[in-house]
Amino acid sequence: MEYTTILVEKKERVGVITLNYPPYNSVSKRMIVEIIDGIRAFEADDEVRAVMVRANGPDFSYGADGGDIKKDLGTAGEITESFSVLGNRLVECIDGCSKPTLVAAKGRCIGGSTAMFNAFDIRIVGEGFRMHDGDIYYGTVGSWGMSSLRLPMWIGRNKVLDYMFLNEDFTGRQCYELGLASKVVADDVLEEVGFAIAKKMAKAAPIAVKYYKDCVRKATQNQLEEARAFELQAAEIVFATEDCKNGLRSVIENNGVPDCEFFGR
Repeated sequence: MEYTTILVEKKERVGVITLNYPPYNSVSKRMIVEIIDGIRAFEADDEVRAVMVRANGPDFSYGADGGDIKKDLGTAGEITESFSVLGNRLVECIDGCSKPTLVAAKGRCIGGSTAMFNAFDIRIVGEGFRMHDGDIYYGTVGSWGMSSLRLPMWIGRNKVLDYMFLNEDFTGRQCYELGLASKVVADDVLEEVGFAIAKKMAKAAPIAVKYYKDCVRKATQNQLEEARAFELQAAEIVFATEDCKNGLRSVIENNGVPDCEFFGR
């Protein structure tokens, strides 16, 4: 596949994917397809023992691409599958990867990009990192299999409700306290530290890694299929509402950060 939104390279047994879609590294459908392809290629490459994702520019990602959201609201674009289908496929690709995965992120991480970020085994953030995922304040319900599905299993009921209902620009330190970040480091050493950890993970025995991750998923996601079916049903109901349509239009008009409120509903 020809990559137009990401860069891919191999460094010392680590497969590195770099988001490279200025100015916001918006998660377009094309980017989702490319990241999945890149991860699967690294997974099939015996020389690669760990996968790392980073981003060019000051911000990790401003979330789902507004142009593709607009196409989902109207007529389909080049890639006809919905964001719900593609986003869930991306989350499952990262979560289900047989090799250890790591993301190193700084700057803003908004909306759909938070689902991708949270799917990695290890999540390193800079001091200036800011995460914002306000699905319910967009008039939507998460449908990528993360904020309303995996996160409650992974970080617990109280923390995930704090995460969603407080609707704050969570700092790297706050993300660490919520269990969303594995480590917080200075912005200027973020990628150096991230790559050092990725190289360390690349030394682990690959078969042991695969089966260990399988065991962890079995222990934490034994009701995933049933929960996913309910998430899709809930997302379909919410997507049909005027609140959702108004919220998504606001996302498009405000570069991924909606400016809308819902009263008297």
